[in-house]
Amino acid sequence: MEDESITGALSFDDFEAIGDGLIHHGWAVIPSFLPAATALALAAEAQAHWQAGAFRQAGVGRGAGWVQRPDIRSDEVFWMEGEDLSPTLVTTLGKLDALKQHLNRSLFAGLEDFEVHLARYGRGAFYARHIDQFEDTTRRAISVVLYLNHQWRSQDGGALRLWTTPAPGRTPPSPKTPYIEVWPEAGTLVVFRSADFWHEVRRARRTRLSLTGWFLRRASNPLEQVL
Repeated sequence: MEDESITGALSFDDFEAIGDGLIHHGWAVIPSFLPAATALALAAEAQAHWQAGAFRQAGVGRGAGWVQRPDIRSDEVFWMEGEDLSPTLVTTLGKLDALKQHLNRSLFAGLEDFEVHLARYGRGAFYARHIDQFEDTTRRAISVVLYLNHQWRSQDGGALRLWTTPAPGRTPPSPKTPYIEVWPEAGTLVVFRSADFWHEVRRARRTRLSLTGWFLRRASNPLEQVL
């Protein structure tokens, strides 16, 4: 078993705060979901994968509709499906799985699977305003973004801008729509309903790393409308 000074113990207070945020606002930000040491270990792992050539240019859409659109997003991603995972990453994914189970118990969320990748934004990279759920499927229910960056400063750019009013019918936010901006500091977790909230990654001025994923609801889940 790993030392809890590195992995961190499960924090049910954090889980409760996330559940309350999803119910009352549709989103939550937890500044210290992971200890900084864990986040920085994951950052080193991500950099090693990037240096080994494991990352690929990101795109938009899925299946036959997937296409690279550097005018929309210019980050690189590493999908970890079927890969040998480090103990630190296994423990981190286990903590996120425990969060998923908590949301199922407390909110009857019907969450079944979890898809996840590492994301790398090089200097100048960005991701324009978008919603995480695809138009042809409602399986992506909850987006989770876990940041891995040491001593991030405002001059480094790369903030997550999250418009905090739900978007009925995928209507883009207006100039008057309120938003928050979250700096991608090591250990910070952002959680929000995938179908409802427009968001963007502002242009980064230094390398920006995150672990990004989605809790997937069961296909044809009768409780889709709970969240």
